[in-house]
Amino acid sequence: MFVEWMRGNKVIELIKDTQSYRPYPKATEREKWDNIPEEVASACIQGAEKYLGFQWPSLPATSFMAYMRTGDRRAYEDRHFPRRRALAALVLGECAEGKGRFIDDIINGIWCICEESFWGVSAHNGVRANEPLPDVEDRYIDLFAAETAGLLAWTKYLLADELNKVTHLITRRIDIELEERIKGPFISREDFWWMGTVRKDVNNWTPWIVANVMSVFLLNENDRIRRANAIEKMLRCLDCFVNTYHDDGGCDEGTSYWNVAGGALFDCLDQLHLASDGKIDFFTNELVRQIGRYIYRCHIADKYFINFADGGAKLNISKDMIYRYGMRIKDPDMIALAVGVPSNADFRAEPLRRSLPAIFNYEEFAGQKIRPPYIGDVWMDGIQVMVAREKEGSPEGLYLAAKGGHNAESHNHNDVGSCIIFVDGLPGIIDIGVETYTKKTFSAKRYEIWTMQSQYHNIPTINGQMQLPGRQYSASNVRYNATDEDAVFSLDIQNAYPKEAGAVYYNRTYRMYRGKNDKAYIDITDSYAFERESNTVSLNFMVWKKPQVSAADGTIKVKINDETSFCMQFDSQSTKADIEHCDTTDARLRQAWGDDGIYRIVMTKAVPKEGSFCVRIYKD
Repeated sequence: MFVEWMRGNKVIELIKDTQSYRPYPKATEREKWDNIPEEVASACIQGAEKYLGFQWPSLPATSFMAYMRTGDRRAYEDRHFPRRRALAALVLGECAEGKGRFIDDIINGIWCICEESFWGVSAHNGVRANEPLPDVEDRYIDLFAAETAGLLAWTKYLLADELNKVTHLITRRIDIELEERIKGPFISREDFWWMGTVRKDVNNWTPWIVANVMSVFLLNENDRIRRANAIEKMLRCLDCFVNTYHDDGGCDEGTSYWNVAGGALFDCLDQLHLASDGKIDFFTNELVRQIGRYIYRCHIADKYFINFADGGAKLNISKDMIYRYGMRIKDPDMIALAVGVPSNADFRAEPLRRSLPAIFNYEEFAGQKIRPPYIGDVWMDGIQVMVAREKEGSPEGLYLAAKGGHNAESHNHNDVGSCIIFVDGLPGIIDIGVETYTKKTFSAKRYEIWTMQSQYHNIPTINGQMQLPGRQYSASNVRYNATDEDAVFSLDIQNAYPKEAGAVYYNRTYRMYRGKNDKAYIDITDSYAFERESNTVSLNFMVWKKPQVSAADGTIKVKINDETSFCMQFDSQSTKADIEHCDTTDARLRQAWGDDGIYRIVMTKAVPKEGSFCVRIYKD
């Protein structure tokens, strides 16, 4: 896409030079800053006041080494990230107030960050996997080295005049570090995996890094030819990223990562749009539009989003970025999502490339009152994810999302054939999400973690066998159809299991009946054929609240709250139902599901060589 565009266009002729590029007002443009809404200015100033006299956390070598020694990422990250948060808050506070009150603390922040050996984090320590410390001769660009560079580039852009009043050596130091750590390595090297030259299976790292590197070159590179060459290289990187997408725009990394995947792609394209006065406009491209639409297609209700892959069930979305994306692609549903979904996300916690437009768009954005779109039916055939609601345009009633795909997706869980079911906008049958990342999360031991295993997703364990990771472990014979009356999604998940499972085929069918003439329900029907005469299947279902089992009539009731509950109907004559309590003391799980834990329902059946059975789910 982007490479093809470059054959007929010259970036150098379309992009403003550094001196002319003024995407947002600098701190010296007081009239514009003094006219931002009072509540926004107060929020920025109060945020900065927390860091007056800030004691910048030290970054001892041993905290970095903890990742290699014990797998602990947070020992370093809990010191690294507060430095960045403090500097960004101080910069916004100084821009909003304009009195010089925060300048000395800003200088301290710039200086200590520039003195760090590595701007990235310990879990991303380059390609030297066996080294516990960063190699200062190998300027590796990871996510957070790029984020840091973007922060410093925007800091200089906004506050250069004020900093230079103290000494020009501060902004000069920023220039030196950006050149040595980011600009030089980006231009000269081809071995960073996220560039797409070493390997093709890139992910969110590509647009996330490029969005920050683009800020650096647009704001901080005076050589127009070098700047244009760097941007052209970025477009080649972004081509590698979008080439991993299907036409449906679906993000197999999940909704939690869309913010830094599709959302970061928007950041890149939006900066090019601004830097060219709209002459570089990729927002009419259908794939770019589809990548944006993914986020509202995966919205369930309130803060809940589909959370297949790594991610939590609740998102605090980047509302202003999504709003601007929707405006660029002229999609009212994306705009409605941005305006209508509640979020505790603070624009001050965003990268400055997002905080600044959020500040200057605030009045336009805040004045709108729109309901989220609540799309009734979705089918993303590339990533094989479907959605069906009982009532289009409303969170009320039953909601179903289900997936096919394969077990080598980015941030994969072994979950081919799994589902999520909500009732009146509340979690019923859930995807539990992911625990706090450690070294084990992205290692050969990933699938030892219980949240990654198929038995803790809403899919069967077949003859004692769970699903396995790998591209070959996938869905087949995938079919989808939706009408006003129902939506039906079927797939064979036999290939997701090892041969020891002994399945010839194992078809799962989800049917959402919308209740046009009677009560709505969801049927989950499994039909199968095995090599052996006698077999055992255990159906796993993860639920938020403690289930109540009535074995006599084959009913499991789950009371979500005082007003909302649902039932699961099964064949009690041949099925044993057990309930397991699962701990959620991990911080990320607790954020989604609270302190009381979640539950796994295990329906175990002895089954013959061929047959089928059904679980019906309905609102009580």
